[in-house]
Formats: sequence, C-alpha cells, structure tokens
Amino acid sequence: MPINPYLKQYKKTQIDTTPKEQILLMLYDGAVRFLHQAKEGFAEKNIEKIHNNLIKVQNIITEFETTLDIENGGEFAQNLFALYEFMNRQLVRANMKKDEAALDIVIKHMTELRDTWREAVKKFKADGNSLSEIAADNYNTSTDNVYEEDSSDDDEDDDDENIGEYI
Repeated sequence: MPINPYLKQYKKTQIDTTPKEQILLMLYDGAVRFLHQAKEGFAEKNIEKIHNNLIKVQNIITEFETTLDIENGGEFAQNLFALYEFMNRQLVRANMKKDEAALDIVIKHMTELRDTWREAVKKFKADGNSLSEIAADNYNTSTDNVYEEDSSDDDEDDDDENIGEYI
C-alpha cells in the first residue's frame, strides 16, 4: 500500500525540523521497542514477527553506523561501531537460528546504550547546548530514511501508522 504523499511530506518535514539529538533518542526507542516485539514473537512462535522486527532493528543499527564519524570520533566512535557490528551479528544469529539468547544480549546492550544517550542528551541540554548549533556536526540528513516506505513494495507493515512516534 503506497504511502499518502502528504503524509510522506509531513514525515520528511518532521524529520528535517526535529533536533538531531531527539532523532537519535527516537531511533534508540524504536530499536528497543522492535527488539521487545521480536521477543514477543519468540513467545508466540511467530517467525514473521521475529523476522520483521529484527530487520527493523538492523536497519536502525545500519543508520547508526553510517552516521558515525569514525575519523573525528576516535576510539569512542571505533568502539561504538564495533558494538553495533556485534549487535548486528547477534541479530542475524537470532533471526537465522531463532536464538532467543542472542536477542536477549542485544536487548541488554541496546537498552543500556539508549539510557546512556538519554542521560548524555539531558546533560548536554542542561548545559544549554543543542547539536543543531554545532557547526562541525556532520550528521547525514539525507532523505534516504530507513523507515521510508518504498512504493514498489506492497509489504503490509502494521507499524507504519506508528512511524511518526519514532521519527
């Protein structure tokens, strides 16, 4: 089902005008939510629910990886990239082998990362800062959003109506 062009423009505008630190937190919240939905899929023995939600988390991790500035981020960025790669491998394992323990590892790490970033953003804002004010910010604001629906794909996704909640 193709997305309404007005809704698509609204979502693009919402993304373009939302502070980057808020987008980061919304992506982490979405990843944690999708991980828990995949966990529910394991309990329900619903292979499709597991697969679809794990793919959504992998897409978010890919977005995180592509926006990392490894060159300027030094050891911190390299370690974060390595953690993203580790989580991605665990998600592939969880999906292919239906390994719930691998999913649990990712839930733990992703939740900790989300909570850490939330605290960092709170402190950053409390100090009167905003990422949008930083001239050296190289965040990729392309419209190639991992959540944008491909009009050629007729895949029914029951989370499409909730996209605005996270983006």
